Amino acid sequence: MIRISLISKHYQQIEPLIQQFFDDLQIEYILTNYTHQTVQDIYFVEIEKKNDLNILNHLKKLNSTLIYIIGPKNFDLVSICLQMQTHLYFINNELEKQFIHYHDFIQKQIQKNFQYYLYQRNGITSKIRLSQIYYIESLRHQIIIHSINGEMIERKTLSQFNKEIQSLDFIQIHKSYIINKRFIQEIKNQEVILKEQTHLPIGRSYKESLKEQN
Repeated sequence: MIRISLISKHYQQIEPLIQQFFDDLQIEYILTNYTHQTVQDIYFVEIEKKNDLNILNHLKKLNSTLIYIIGPKNFDLVSICLQMQTHLYFINNELEKQFIHYHDFIQKQIQKNFQYYLYQRNGITSKIRLSQIYYIESLRHQIIIHSINGEMIERKTLSQFNKEIQSLDFIQIHKSYIINKRFIQEIKNQEVILKEQTHLPIGRSYKESLKEQN
């Protein structure tokens, strides 16, 4: 389920367009008005002037959160939004047309950011988003999935895990470790430091492929 919030003075007018777009994508979603208490997957934020962008500093978001701006046809505003690492800028009076234009682009962003891994344990299958996994550790005949939500143990090899996810966001750095590239903070000669301050060793045979990420 994708959680979406719309922040707009014209909520009633824009809401049906967003609903139609996600219905066409055939994606399970829930669209709500914005509240300070919730963390959403996608934010649509309507702005009229530069000062309206201040709300972006207060949004609760994850590494995978997508932020789409709806605003006037103003080059300076578009440029500022790009600098603030928003993901797309919609012209407010061309919204319906631009939803059609960016259909495939948004679909790919959603597939990349909200792809799930099916974790199995004791006959129970659970979903975990790839974007919430820090790294995967191999231990004997099991893997340990280190994620935002804690650790999960599964009877599987790293190569099996890699084959299942088929994601370019993950890279093997050691015979015992696969990491999520989104969480890399620093690559040193002998180790990788992740954003949550985990230090992981780099295997000799993996150094060349890892250099390309630096």
